[in-house]
This record gives sequence, structure tokens and C-alpha cells, in this order.
Amino acid sequence: MTSTDSATTPARRRSGGFFTKFSLVIALVLIVALVIFVLQNTVHTRINSIGWNFDLAQGVWLLGAAAVGSIITLAVTAALRVRRAVR
Repeated sequence: MTSTDSATTPARRRSGGFFTKFSLVIALVLIVALVIFVLQNTVHTRINSIGWNFDLAQGVWLLGAAAVGSIITLAVTAALRVRRAVR
């Protein structure tokens, strides 16, 4: 019988590969583009949603929509990872 002891096996360092670094750069470019978009769209509009009335700049409203969309994406991705781990 062989047993693997954590003291005898070297710890593997996991470093980000090309895809990780590339996706980080793409995310940074998208964030900068989104901030520029928000700063350029300062026209105030009235937003009516389920009885709530807001008077916000278009860029701010769209920034909020992008944040909600990213949270939904992260939740769905996490649920899929958990489902794969259970299998």
C-alpha cells in the first residue's frame, strides 16, 4: 500500500496562463470603455420600473444594468461549476 504524504509531495504552484492574462486585459479594456461611455452619456432621463421612478443619467442607469448582468452571470457560472463538481 502506498500513501502520499503532503509533506513529501511538493506543492504545485498554479500560475496564470496566457488565457487568464488575456481575459484580464480584455476585462480591463471593457471596464475602461464602460467608464468612458458613462462619462459621455450624462443626459438625465426618467426611468419608470414597477412603480419606482428614477431620474438618472443614462450612463449611470446602464452602468447599473451592466453590474446586475455581471452578478447574474457570476451566479449562473458558480451554479454550473457546483453542478459539475457534484457529478
